[in-house]
Amino acid sequence: MEEWIFSVVNSVIVSLYGIFSNNRARDRQKQILRKRLLNPRYKWRTFKSLCLSIRQDENSTKELLIELGAHASTKSKDVWTLVD
Repeated sequence: MEEWIFSVVNSVIVSLYGIFSNNRARDRQKQILRKRLLNPRYKWRTFKSLCLSIRQDENSTKELLIELGAHASTKSKDVWTLVD
C-alpha cells in the first residue's frame, strides 16, 4: 500500500516540476525574442533568425511572437517586428 502512495506522490511532483520548468523556458524564449525585436539597429527581423535564436520550430516561434504582440510584415511574411 505504501508503494502505491509513494508512486502517486512522485508522479504529482514530477508533473508539477515539468509544468514549472516549461514555463520558465518559455518565459526565457520570450525574453530572447523581445530583446532581438527591440534591437534599435533593426526594425524588422527575419523569421528564420528568430526561430534559430530560441531553437524552436516555426509553430512554437510564431505562438511566442504573437504572445509578445509582434506582427509579420504585410509585404513579406518572412520578417517580423514588435509593435509598440
